[in-house]
Amino acid sequence: MSGFGGGGFDSSGDTGTPSRGGSSDGKPRRNYDEQTLIPVTVKMITTALGDPNGGDALSLKDGRPLHMVKLVAAVRSHEERSTNVFIDVEDGTGFTQVKVWINEGDECSAITQLRQAASTDHSYIRIIGQVKEYDGQRQIVANDVRPVSSGNELTYHLLEVAHSYEKSIKMQSENASAVGGGGLGYGIGNIAQNAPPQAGGMGVGVQGGSGGGMGGGSSLNDAVIQAIQTMGAENDSGIHMDRVAQQLSSQGFSEGDVKNAINHLSNEGHIYSTIDEYHFQYAM
Repeated sequence: MSGFGGGGFDSSGDTGTPSRGGSSDGKPRRNYDEQTLIPVTVKMITTALGDPNGGDALSLKDGRPLHMVKLVAAVRSHEERSTNVFIDVEDGTGFTQVKVWINEGDECSAITQLRQAASTDHSYIRIIGQVKEYDGQRQIVANDVRPVSSGNELTYHLLEVAHSYEKSIKMQSENASAVGGGGLGYGIGNIAQNAPPQAGGMGVGVQGGSGGGMGGGSSLNDAVIQAIQTMGAENDSGIHMDRVAQQLSSQGFSEGDVKNAINHLSNEGHIYSTIDEYHFQYAM
C-alpha cells in the first residue's frame, strides 16, 4: 500500500490481543499490534528497544510494539531517486530518515502532488508508515506523507502522543494487579508553524506497567475493515465512504451506522484517510 495524503485522527495507544477472524484472501489477519497506529516523536523511535532474541521487532519503553507510526516533523533535506525519495526530518527531539517509494504509472495525480509538496525543505509534514531498521539505522518507510495543513496540526499531534501514553498505561494498569514504577521521559520539542524546531521540550511522564490489551470489536467494524481492505486494494487513493456504505447496505447496515464505524476505526488507527476526508485505506 502506498497512499499519500489524508486527514488527522486520534490514534490509539492500545496494546493488543490477537486479531479477530481472517483476511479476505483466507490468510490469518495480522495481530492488532501490527495494525494499530501509534503517534510518536523521533526520540521514541530512536530509543525503542530491539528484540532481545535478535529479531526485527521493536517496542517502546512502555511495552507497546512499534509497527505503524504517525510523526509530524520538519523537512531538513531530501534526495529524490528514480524509485524512491529519502527525506531527512527533525521534530525537536531528534533526527530520522523517511523513505517514500515512487510508483510511476500507478499513482494518481493528487498523490504525486502531495508527495512532491511533502518533499519541500524547511516545511512541516505528517508521516504515516512502518519503522524499519537497516544496517543498524532506523527509518520510517512511509505509507502516507503530506504537508501539515496548519500549526494546529502540530499541536494536535503532540497532544495525541501524550494521550496515547495515558490511554495505554491506563489500560495496562486496569489489567494488571500491580503497576511497577519508573517514569518514561520523552521530550516533545517546541514546534512552531513554518519554523525549525528549537531545542528543549515538554516532558511527558508516564508510569511503566505490564499487561494490557485491546478489546474486541463488532460485526459492523469487522465488515467495514474487510470492505476497505478489499476495495481499497484496487486504488492507492483508497475507497470513498459512500461506496463502503453502499456495499454494506446489503448486510443490513445503515449508512449512518457505517459512517460512524468508519470514524471510530479511523480514531483507533485501523484505517486512515488519504486524498481527502472521505477516502480511506486500511492501515496494514
